[in-house]
Amino acid sequence: MEKLTKKKWKDPGIIMVILLSTIALIFWIWWPTDTYIGGISLVGWAMFACFFIWLALTVIYVIWMEKIEKHEAE
Repeated sequence: MEKLTKKKWKDPGIIMVILLSTIALIFWIWWPTDTYIGGISLVGWAMFACFFIWLALTVIYVIWMEKIEKHEAE
């Protein structure tokens, strides 16, 4: 198995997986089951809000990867 170097730790894929795993872990640790706002569980509202976080992270990842590929092509 290949050793993780500093360059590998700066890979956008690894960073994005760590970010997404951290956000998911927060929801597994803190799971507000009986809290309702507007008739919808707080978990539902949090998941709806996280959709926009996932979308932003996806856009950031795509732009980041395009910059890396453009830099490597030069």
